[in-house]
Amino acid sequence: MMLRFQWDSLRRGDHIVVHDAARADLKLRSADVVLLDTRGPDTTSPCYNDGPDAGRVVRPGRFAVHADPLDDIGCWRCDEYAAAA
Repeated sequence: MMLRFQWDSLRRGDHIVVHDAARADLKLRSADVVLLDTRGPDTTSPCYNDGPDAGRVVRPGRFAVHADPLDDIGCWRCDEYAAAA
């Protein structure tokens, strides 16, 4: 989960990790911020760095994004994944 001030401070080229909503386990994936739209509600669009769909641009909400390296802010997705392991 990314706090509002972290989300608002993202810039093109920043490295982040994203919970992949296309996967049932919501596993974290490496990504770089490629698009920013600040005209309305801030929209950040990262591009995946790995996997079969590397290069795909996605639009996750800030609660599905983490700073890299991972922060200590609680995330229900990460907590569930850790509990299942």
